[in-house]
This record gives sequence, C-alpha cells and structure tokens, in this order.
Amino acid sequence: MDSEGGYKSIVDFDQEIPKQITKTFQGGDIIIEEGTKGSSAYVILSGAVEVLKKSGDKQVTVATLGEGRVFGEMGLIEDRPRSATIRALSELEVRIINRDQFNDLLRTKPAILIPIIKTLFERLREASNQLAQRTLDPKKDTDKEKAFKVIMEGQTAEAKKSFDNQELYLTKFPFLIGRHSLNKDTDVFYHNDLFIDEKKPFIVSRNHLAIDNQEGKIWVVDRGSAFGTIVNGKEIGGHTGIFSTPLEREKNQIIIGPATSKFIYLIKVIPT
Repeated sequence: MDSEGGYKSIVDFDQEIPKQITKTFQGGDIIIEEGTKGSSAYVILSGAVEVLKKSGDKQVTVATLGEGRVFGEMGLIEDRPRSATIRALSELEVRIINRDQFNDLLRTKPAILIPIIKTLFERLREASNQLAQRTLDPKKDTDKEKAFKVIMEGQTAEAKKSFDNQELYLTKFPFLIGRHSLNKDTDVFYHNDLFIDEKKPFIVSRNHLAIDNQEGKIWVVDRGSAFGTIVNGKEIGGHTGIFSTPLEREKNQIIIGPATSKFIYLIKVIPT
C-alpha cells in the first residue's frame, strides 16, 4: 500500500523490469490499467486477478482469471492502449514476457510460450467471428459489456460428468468449451476452460463453442465446430453459416452437437 493507505498502482512497470521474468503483487494492486500502453504479457503462476472494464463512470468486473491463465497478450503484437484494467484479487505471482523475451524464448524455451500462443490463437478466432458477424449485421455494437452471473449445469448424466455433478459458475469470458484431448497441454491450437470427455465417434469438436459477454448480453459463439450447437432450439455452427446467438432467457438450454447429442446443459443468466 502507498503512504496514504491506498493500493499502489503499477501500470507502467513494463519498462522498469526488462530482465525480470516473474513478479509478485498483493491483493488490490493494479497490474494493467485500461487506456495505458504496455508491451508485456502475463502468465498467472499463483493467485487470481479480476478483469475490469469501464462502463460510464463505473468499472464493471467482466471476468476473473486464475492459475495458468494469460492476460495482456495483445501487448506483444500491437501498440494500442490496454483494453481493460487487471487487478490482483489476492497475493499474485506472474511470469512477465515482453516482446524481446518472447522472441528469445521462442528460440530457446518455446514450451514456456504455449499458454500465450493458445490465447493469441483464440483471440484471432474470436476477432474473425466478430468480423464475420459485423459483416452480416453492421449495426451491431460490440463494445457494450455488462456484468452477469452465469451458471452452467448438466441436464443429462453425460453432461453432469463435465463438472462432477455440480453447478459451474462461469467467472471469465469468453468461456471456452471443447472435447478433451490427451495433448491439450502441448497442442497450441487447443485451448479450453471446460473439457468434455467423449468416446468415438466424436460429435464434440476440440474447439467447439464459447460463452461470451458481448453487446450487453451473454452469447453462445461457435468456434468452428463440425456438428454445431443447438441453443434454445436454434442451431448455430456446423454448416449453418450462423456464428453466434444471444441467450435471451434466464434459463437457456444448449445441446453441444446435433439433436441426438447427450451433452445437454442448462445455462442460467442473471444480470448483476
């Protein structure tokens, strides 16, 4: 804390630690501030952070990220201002990688970069989907974000196994869902928050769908699945040419795969 009893802000430390690989923060510390510039990415080694976006004169928490997650990765490839504020929720240790270190590690220790590369690929996929959606409906405003409590639960035995028969609170957006793979830790094209176990013949794609917070709504977004997803009776993905659909109800049913799929979930969306 600073001399006046407030939490210190650490928004420009990218330039202060060119040789440092890890750093520790305390709960309440600001690691990145929305609108500032920086060129480093951060991998969470322990602890958690919250992602805050400005909404009028308030800051809204849109996600929380825990161990193994990445933030600030776009600073590696662009010089635009940071798009969100990142604040430590507890004691936090991160690995910090700037552009020069990224290039060095790519040659010497590429395995360290796998979490960052996975996140960058997912950003690319998300941007591609948004561009396609804007082409279909150019009037859409994708900058509005609101906070929601989003709860996911299984409705079939197969779906309930995905999270041990418990309700799952979604604490980050986009929340990525796909089929389990034995190579999930080393395959840079494979990036999920929820892994679904399935035996052949497969109907769940390795990168199947995302639950995202866009335009003041919670959306289901196809990530290039082969068999698509049925959302409240509407099919997206697969061969439909439809990339996303909003969850308009408080209780929404999604079927991952075709109508015959046993992976059926209920998603509750509660504004906060």
